[in-house]
Order: sequence, then C-alpha cells, then structure tokens
Amino acid sequence: MGNRRLGTGQGSRRLRAVVLGVMATLAASGATAQTARLAVLADSVSAGVPFEVAVTVTHGLGRQVTFPEVPPGAPEAGTLVFGDAEAINVRRLPPVERGGVRVDSAVYRAVVFAADSARVGPLSIRVTAPTDTVLAQTGSVLVPVRSVLTGETAPYEPAPIGEAEAFPSATPLWIGLGMLALLVLGGIGWALAKALRTPDERAVVLPYPAALARLDTLDREAPAEGAPAEAIEAHVVAVRDTLRAYLSGRLGVPAREATTREIADRLDGDARVPPEAAEAVRKALQPTDLVAFARVRPGPEPVARLRAATRRAIDAVEGAVRAQGETRGTGDGAPSPATASPPMPHPPSPSS
Repeated sequence: MGNRRLGTGQGSRRLRAVVLGVMATLAASGATAQTARLAVLADSVSAGVPFEVAVTVTHGLGRQVTFPEVPPGAPEAGTLVFGDAEAINVRRLPPVERGGVRVDSAVYRAVVFAADSARVGPLSIRVTAPTDTVLAQTGSVLVPVRSVLTGETAPYEPAPIGEAEAFPSATPLWIGLGMLALLVLGGIGWALAKALRTPDERAVVLPYPAALARLDTLDREAPAEGAPAEAIEAHVVAVRDTLRAYLSGRLGVPAREATTREIADRLDGDARVPPEAAEAVRKALQPTDLVAFARVRPGPEPVARLRAATRRAIDAVEGAVRAQGETRGTGDGAPSPATASPPMPHPPSPSS
C-alpha cells in the first residue's frame, strides 16, 4: 500500500510539472493556437498493469475542449485505443488559466499488452471555437515494457555437492506400471462394452432439455463483479457453446465448427426456422464474438442479458420446430423423421 501511495504522488507531481511547463512555455511565447501534448506518468510500464497517461490541450480563451470518452464495459461498446495502449477510464481535471492562455487536461488510466516496448498515442482531442471546430492531435511516446517476474528473484546458487545417494529400487516403478496397465485394459473393456450395447440400452439425451439444464447451471455459476477476465471469457464461451450444441443436435447443422455468419446464413435458408427465430440466434451469438476475439470483458449484468438472449433464441427455434413437428404428428423434442438430417459428420441444411 505504501508503494501505491508513493507511485500516485509521483504521478500527480509529474502531471503538475507537465501542466506548469506547458503554461510557462506558452506564456513566454504568447501563443494562442491550440497545442495538444501527451505524457506517460511512469518511466516504464508492465504488460497488463494499469498506468496513467496525462493529456493536455493549451488554447486561447473562449474555446471548449472535449476529450475522447472511454466506452462502458459492455460487449457492444468497444474500446478506446491510442497506439498500443487501451484506455480503462478517464478523469477530467479542472482547467488552468494564466496570461490569456487556458490549459485543459485529463488523465487516462490505460494498459498495454506489448513485449519489450509499447507506443502510447497519438490521441485526437476536439477543440470547439465560436466559429469552427478542429481536432488537436498529440504526439506519441515510446515506453519500455517490463517483464513481470514471479517466484524467487534471487540469483540461482547451486546446492553444495554431498555424498552420492543409493540408486533407488525399481520395484515401485514396476508396480505402478502394472497398475497403469490394468487401468488401461479396464478402460478399453468398458468402452467396448458400451459400444456393443444395443441402441435401446443407450440413454437418449434430447437437445432442448439438455440446453435448458446447461443454461440453468450457468445461471448459478455466473461470475460476480470483479471476476478475473479469464473467468468471464470462459463463462461467455460456455453460453455460446450451449446454443451451438443445441442448433447442431436439433437442426443437424454444423454449428459447433461454423462462424456466427455461417450459422446465420444456414438458418436464413432453413425452412424450419422462421426469420424472427434466426434473428434471435444472430443477436445471441454476435456479442460472444467480441468477448472471444476482441478481448471485451463485460460485467455481470451484460453477461446475464447474454444468457437471457441465448435462452430466448433456443425457445424460439424449439417452438418453431415443434409447431412444424406437431403438424406431422411428432413433437417429442427430437428431430422429426421428415426433417431429420442423415447421420454424417457435417450434415447439410435443407436449403443446401
């Protein structure tokens, strides 16, 4: 805690020094045109560890400065990126006026994920005058990126050489290998017995109840506020895979290995799926791509909305397929004989 207070105090002193230096330079030159500057309030940064970036804009009186905002942490919001840095939040500081010159400043809290070095900036700031609006662009700063060491950091010292120990007996090794061989043979026998069972003896798992049971489990295991980014990503991927597994088992489409666009195109051409159900599936899958590929980390509330949207998409597809199955005399939650696809690794949809 003491180191954190010290680092914050040094950052505040460096920010004040940046602002006063800019004021002194412009007061001496009498400049009135807007000038934007960017400064990293640390000599070096660590990958994934937040640091502060000060941004100042000097201009004449009577102008309004608008700093770029950081989008909220929802999957649809995106991120604010300048150079290799990704902004987490921003705080606006009170403006300073001296000698007909005004300085507006803000401090961004950002992270980088580069190795060795990272370039922070440039950043564009909007300056609005009574007659026009211009964009003032800062420069960029190249900062070194430290490697985060874990465990013991002291230099390695070899242990002193002692007397040679007796060579261990091989009997425990042979006993362990024998037990491992028995386990392997038992597993092979169990797998063969399971494969030779008749179809009537095998448990039938219907896609719709299985998907609802999985969503109920995910509701109980939802990550709380402040959960690690890895836990949020794993939870969202599990929600996405639940919908994909249901579509694969219920409609016979290769949804597990297809992209969101490919799944949407398949459903648009499937006569069993009405347009509103296909649109519900698309809206449930699109936010998961931002989490899986764009490193967006939503909070508990957006994740709960994603689970609800997934449940609505499954209900919409199931309702449409059951309605068509009841007209043909089926409705037990499994694909009807008229609509079931032939058993193949990647069954095509009826539209193909």
